[in-house]
Amino acid sequence: MFLASWIPGGPLPALVAGVASHLALDAIPHGDAGIGHWVHSSPNHVTKLQRLLPVVFADQILGGGVFLLLLSSPRLASTGFWILLAGAFGSILPDYITGIRDLLPKPPVWLESLHRIHQKCHYSGKEPFTILTGLIFQAVLVVTFLLLAFF
Repeated sequence: MFLASWIPGGPLPALVAGVASHLALDAIPHGDAGIGHWVHSSPNHVTKLQRLLPVVFADQILGGGVFLLLLSSPRLASTGFWILLAGAFGSILPDYITGIRDLLPKPPVWLESLHRIHQKCHYSGKEPFTILTGLIFQAVLVVTFLLLAFF
């Protein structure tokens, strides 16, 4: 949403900036590799969904809450709602593409290609965080940006 407020041109550039920021931030280790491994090591599709859906639900609730908080930020007040929404949606779009791919028994080739691009952007070294320390790291970053948005 911060990028969306700085990029001129309306919702489409904001969406692209959101996608680009997601892919760039995926290159920084942030502790979710263990969650991804746990989900993708499922023995079957049903177990995978049972593991994936609660994580997605919690992620969406928290993301929606941050989005609503940022809508009331004085730093973003001069940016239109649709531009902010486009930036926010762009920032989660790569994960939605991967999620849709994971739900399909046989994803189309173009969806597999988009997923591979997303996967190549992820940090590929030794993960320095456990799931818990990664969640703490992400929470500290979110709180920091919320503080920057309001003060």
